[in-house]
Amino acid sequence: MSLTESPFMELAYEAATSTLSVGWSDDLSVESPLFFETIVSLFATIHEKRVTNLLVSSGIPSGGVLTEEVINYFIRQIPDTPLKHIAILESPDYLWDDNLYKVITLLVSTFQLPISVKLAASRAVGKEWIASLCCQCAEDKAV
Repeated sequence: MSLTESPFMELAYEAATSTLSVGWSDDLSVESPLFFETIVSLFATIHEKRVTNLLVSSGIPSGGVLTEEVINYFIRQIPDTPLKHIAILESPDYLWDDNLYKVITLLVSTFQLPISVKLAASRAVGKEWIASLCCQCAEDKAV
């Protein structure tokens, strides 16, 4: 189900797997106020839908680096989410992907969050990874 709220960000939610897919327009600078607004909207959706799995397709941002405001917002928001798995989909910009991966894994390790993070080569690989972890969780609960 598509939840697109902005021309700069696309959201799609799969209730059956509690998976939210998010993607940003390549025309959006990560230093812009519009990008910050999309982050606020993303976390509002995560909270509202009680999302446990997140597929992040960051694209190739139109310049900039993650601002302190965005990082601080992540720091305040991510510990209070039900997120368990985050798959970051690879883009043609390896350095951007690596930086995003490092920011998220740093937050997870610093706050000792029960969230697994993976850099995935494609949407299919990301969904397969999430499905395998969800199956493991279901098997662990059954034992």
